[in-house]
Amino acid sequence: LLEKKVDEIGRDKVVQVVTDNGANYKAAGKLLMERIPTLFWSPCAAHCLDLMLEDIGNLKEFKKPIARARRVTTFIYRHGRILAAMREKTGGADLVRPAATRFATSFLTLKSLYKHKDALKALFASTAWTDNRLSKTSAGLDVYNIVFSTQFWNSVEDCLRASGPLLIVLRVVDGDERPAMPKVQALMKCAKEKINQSFAVQSKKNLLKKIITIIERRWEKQMDHPLYGAAMYLNPGKFHPHKKR
Repeated sequence: LLEKKVDEIGRDKVVQVVTDNGANYKAAGKLLMERIPTLFWSPCAAHCLDLMLEDIGNLKEFKKPIARARRVTTFIYRHGRILAAMREKTGGADLVRPAATRFATSFLTLKSLYKHKDALKALFASTAWTDNRLSKTSAGLDVYNIVFSTQFWNSVEDCLRASGPLLIVLRVVDGDERPAMPKVQALMKCAKEKINQSFAVQSKKNLLKKIITIIERRWEKQMDHPLYGAAMYLNPGKFHPHKKR
Protein backbone atom coordinates (compact mmCIF):
# COMPACT_ATOMS: atom_id res chain seq x y z
CA LEU A 1 0.00 0.00 0.00
CA LEU A 2 2.77 2.45 0.91
CA GLU A 3 4.78 1.53 -2.17
CA LYS A 4 1.74 2.17 -4.36
CA LYS A 5 1.28 5.63 -2.85
CA VAL A 6 4.97 6.46 -3.32
CA ASP A 7 4.68 5.43 -6.99
CA GLU A 8 1.57 7.62 -7.40
CA ILE A 9 3.48 10.65 -6.10
CA GLY A 10 6.71 9.74 -7.88
CA ARG A 11 9.73 7.92 -6.47
CA ASP A 12 11.97 10.87 -7.29
CA LYS A 13 9.75 13.16 -5.16
CA VAL A 14 9.50 11.09 -1.96
CA VAL A 15 12.50 11.25 0.36
CA GLN A 16 11.06 10.06 3.65
CA VAL A 17 8.17 7.95 4.92
CA VAL A 18 7.28 8.46 8.59
CA THR A 19 5.08 5.92 10.38
CA ASP A 20 4.22 4.71 13.84
CA ASN A 21 6.87 2.70 15.69
CA GLY A 22 5.13 -0.67 15.64
CA ALA A 23 7.04 -3.76 14.53
CA ASN A 24 4.78 -4.17 11.47
CA TYR A 25 5.50 -0.61 10.30
CA LYS A 26 9.20 -1.09 10.93
CA ALA A 27 9.22 -4.24 8.77
CA ALA A 28 7.28 -2.44 6.01
CA GLY A 29 9.71 0.49 6.18
CA LYS A 30 12.72 -1.78 5.73
CA LEU A 31 11.09 -3.46 2.73
CA LEU A 32 10.36 -0.05 1.20
CA MET A 33 13.98 1.05 1.57
CA GLU A 34 15.17 -2.18 -0.05
CA ARG A 35 12.83 -1.70 -3.01
CA ILE A 36 13.38 2.07 -3.31
CA PRO A 37 17.08 2.84 -2.55
CA THR A 38 16.50 6.63 -2.55
CA LEU A 39 13.81 6.39 0.14
CA PHE A 40 14.27 6.67 3.91
CA TRP A 41 11.82 5.25 6.43
CA SER A 42 11.85 6.65 9.95
CA PRO A 43 9.64 6.15 12.99
CA CYS A 44 7.47 8.92 14.42
CA ALA A 45 9.44 11.23 16.74
CA ALA A 46 6.29 12.15 18.70
CA HIS A 47 5.57 8.46 19.38
CA CYS A 48 9.19 7.92 20.43
CA LEU A 49 8.99 10.82 22.89
CA ASP A 50 5.67 9.56 24.25
CA LEU A 51 7.21 6.14 24.92
CA MET A 52 10.12 7.93 26.59
CA LEU A 53 7.71 9.79 28.88
CA GLU A 54 5.93 6.51 29.62
CA ASP A 55 9.21 4.86 30.71
CA ILE A 56 10.13 7.88 32.86
CA GLY A 57 6.66 7.91 34.40
CA ASN A 58 7.08 4.24 35.33
CA LEU A 59 10.20 4.92 37.41
CA LYS A 60 9.39 4.24 41.07
CA GLU A 61 10.37 7.83 41.96
CA PHE A 62 7.65 9.17 39.62
CA LYS A 63 5.03 6.43 39.51
CA LYS A 64 3.71 7.20 43.00
CA PRO A 65 3.33 11.01 42.62
CA ILE A 66 1.66 10.54 39.21
CA ALA A 67 -0.82 8.07 40.76
CA ARG A 68 -1.47 10.41 43.69
CA ALA A 69 -2.01 13.36 41.37
CA ARG A 70 -4.50 11.26 39.39
CA ARG A 71 -6.42 10.53 42.62
CA VAL A 72 -6.66 14.25 43.34
CA THR A 73 -7.92 15.23 39.87
CA THR A 74 -10.30 12.25 39.62
CA PHE A 75 -11.82 13.07 43.01
CA ILE A 76 -12.32 16.75 42.21
CA TYR A 77 -13.80 16.15 38.75
CA ARG A 78 -16.23 13.53 40.07
CA HIS A 79 -17.91 15.96 42.46
CA GLY A 80 -19.63 19.00 40.98
CA ARG A 81 -19.57 21.26 44.04
CA ILE A 82 -15.90 20.62 44.74
CA LEU A 83 -15.10 21.16 41.05
CA ALA A 84 -16.97 24.49 41.05
CA ALA A 85 -15.14 25.56 44.23
CA MET A 86 -11.81 24.54 42.69
CA ARG A 87 -12.45 26.62 39.57
CA GLU A 88 -13.36 29.56 41.77
CA LYS A 89 -9.99 29.29 43.51
CA THR A 90 -8.03 28.87 40.24
CA GLY A 91 -9.79 31.74 38.47
CA GLY A 92 -11.67 29.39 36.14
CA ALA A 93 -8.63 27.33 35.15
CA ASP A 94 -8.83 23.55 34.88
CA LEU A 95 -6.33 21.07 36.34
CA VAL A 96 -6.47 18.43 33.64
CA ARG A 97 -4.44 19.42 30.56
CA PRO A 98 -5.23 17.20 27.56
CA ALA A 99 -2.31 16.74 25.15
CA ALA A 100 -1.69 15.04 21.83
CA THR A 101 -0.29 11.93 23.53
CA ARG A 102 -1.40 9.95 26.57
CA PHE A 103 1.70 10.27 28.71
CA ALA A 104 2.26 13.92 27.85
CA THR A 105 -1.21 14.50 29.33
CA SER A 106 -0.09 13.01 32.67
CA PHE A 107 2.92 15.31 32.94
CA LEU A 108 1.02 18.41 31.74
CA THR A 109 -1.60 17.72 34.41
CA LEU A 110 1.19 17.57 37.01
CA LYS A 111 2.42 20.93 35.73
CA SER A 112 -1.07 22.38 36.08
CA LEU A 113 -1.43 20.97 39.59
CA TYR A 114 1.88 22.50 40.61
CA LYS A 115 0.91 25.85 39.11
CA HIS A 116 -2.31 25.85 41.16
CA LYS A 117 -0.76 24.38 44.32
CA ASP A 118 -1.73 27.37 46.50
CA ALA A 119 -5.25 27.42 45.06
CA LEU A 120 -5.68 23.71 45.86
CA LYS A 121 -4.46 24.22 49.42
CA ALA A 122 -6.85 27.14 49.80
CA LEU A 123 -9.71 24.97 48.50
CA PHE A 124 -9.10 22.17 50.99
CA ALA A 125 -8.74 24.67 53.86
CA SER A 126 -12.00 26.48 52.99
CA THR A 127 -15.50 26.01 54.42
CA ALA A 128 -16.59 24.76 50.97
CA TRP A 129 -14.55 21.67 51.84
CA THR A 130 -14.82 21.40 55.62
CA ASP A 131 -18.63 21.77 55.51
CA ASN A 132 -18.93 19.14 52.78
CA ARG A 133 -19.71 15.57 53.83
CA LEU A 134 -16.97 14.37 51.44
CA SER A 135 -14.32 15.80 53.77
CA LYS A 136 -15.12 13.00 56.25
CA THR A 137 -14.84 10.14 53.74
CA SER A 138 -11.68 8.02 53.36
CA ALA A 139 -11.25 9.21 49.74
CA GLY A 140 -11.66 12.84 50.81
CA LEU A 141 -9.14 12.50 53.63
CA ASP A 142 -6.70 10.82 51.24
CA VAL A 143 -6.92 13.73 48.77
CA TYR A 144 -6.63 16.27 51.60
CA ASN A 145 -3.44 14.60 52.86
CA ILE A 146 -1.94 14.52 49.34
CA VAL A 147 -2.59 18.23 48.76
CA PHE A 148 -0.91 19.17 52.05
CA SER A 149 2.01 16.75 51.65
CA THR A 150 5.39 18.44 51.20
CA GLN A 151 6.84 15.15 49.97
CA PHE A 152 4.21 14.98 47.22
CA TRP A 153 4.97 18.47 45.91
CA ASN A 154 8.73 17.83 46.03
CA SER A 155 8.18 14.69 43.95
CA VAL A 156 6.06 16.65 41.49
CA GLU A 157 8.93 19.12 41.10
CA ASP A 158 11.25 16.24 40.16
CA CYS A 159 8.69 14.93 37.66
CA LEU A 160 8.52 18.35 36.01
CA ARG A 161 12.31 18.68 35.87
CA ALA A 162 12.50 15.34 34.05
CA SER A 163 9.56 15.84 31.69
CA GLY A 164 9.58 19.59 30.97
CA PRO A 165 12.46 19.65 28.43
CA LEU A 166 11.03 16.57 26.64
CA LEU A 167 7.57 18.15 26.43
CA ILE A 168 9.14 21.14 24.64
CA VAL A 169 10.63 18.79 22.03
CA LEU A 170 7.30 16.95 21.71
CA ARG A 171 5.44 20.21 21.11
CA VAL A 172 7.77 21.04 18.21
CA VAL A 173 7.83 17.62 16.53
CA ASP A 174 4.06 17.19 16.89
CA GLY A 175 3.27 20.61 15.41
CA ASP A 176 2.02 21.19 11.88
CA GLU A 177 3.23 24.75 11.35
CA ARG A 178 6.72 24.02 10.01
CA PRO A 179 8.97 20.99 9.42
CA ALA A 180 10.67 19.90 12.64
CA MET A 181 13.45 17.76 11.18
CA PRO A 182 16.19 20.46 11.18
CA LYS A 183 15.54 21.06 14.88
CA VAL A 184 15.12 17.55 16.26
CA GLN A 185 18.74 16.64 17.07
CA ALA A 186 19.53 20.07 18.49
CA LEU A 187 16.36 20.08 20.62
CA MET A 188 17.12 16.66 22.07
CA LYS A 189 20.67 17.69 22.88
CA CYS A 190 19.35 20.80 24.63
CA ALA A 191 16.73 18.74 26.53
CA LYS A 192 19.36 16.36 27.87
CA GLU A 193 21.55 19.28 28.97
CA LYS A 194 18.64 20.87 30.86
CA ILE A 195 17.77 17.61 32.58
CA ASN A 196 21.42 17.11 33.55
CA GLN A 197 21.50 20.59 35.07
CA SER A 198 18.22 20.05 36.93
CA PHE A 199 19.46 16.88 38.65
CA ALA A 200 23.05 18.00 39.17
CA VAL A 201 22.96 17.65 42.98
CA GLN A 202 24.64 14.54 44.37
CA SER A 203 21.45 13.19 45.97
CA LYS A 204 19.75 13.04 42.53
CA LYS A 205 22.61 11.38 40.61
CA ASN A 206 21.04 7.91 40.58
CA LEU A 207 17.71 9.27 39.40
CA LEU A 208 19.46 11.29 36.69
CA LYS A 209 21.27 8.18 35.47
CA LYS A 210 17.96 6.30 35.12
CA ILE A 211 16.34 9.17 33.18
CA ILE A 212 19.27 9.63 30.78
CA THR A 213 19.49 5.86 30.21
CA ILE A 214 15.81 5.82 29.18
CA ILE A 215 16.23 8.80 26.86
CA GLU A 216 19.33 7.43 25.17
CA ARG A 217 17.93 3.90 24.83
CA ARG A 218 14.72 5.10 23.22
CA TRP A 219 16.34 7.77 21.06
CA GLU A 220 19.30 5.76 19.76
CA LYS A 221 17.16 2.68 19.14
CA GLN A 222 14.47 4.51 17.17
CA MET A 223 15.64 7.96 16.08
CA ASP A 224 19.37 7.57 15.37
CA HIS A 225 18.72 8.23 11.70
CA PRO A 226 20.98 9.65 8.97
CA LEU A 227 18.32 12.10 7.80
CA TYR A 228 18.24 13.86 11.18
CA GLY A 229 22.04 14.12 11.18
CA ALA A 230 21.98 15.54 7.65
CA ALA A 231 19.26 18.04 8.56
CA MET A 232 21.31 19.27 11.50
CA TYR A 233 24.53 19.40 9.47
CA LEU A 234 22.79 21.51 6.80
CA ASN A 235 21.53 23.93 9.46
CA PRO A 236 24.72 24.97 11.28
CA GLY A 237 22.82 27.57 13.31
CA LYS A 238 21.24 24.66 15.20
CA PHE A 239 24.50 23.37 16.66
CA HIS A 240 26.80 26.44 16.66
CA PRO A 241 25.99 28.98 19.40
CA HIS A 242 25.29 32.52 18.21
CA LYS A 243 28.10 34.89 19.16
CA LYS A 244 27.57 38.61 19.60
CA ARG A 245 30.27 40.80 18.14
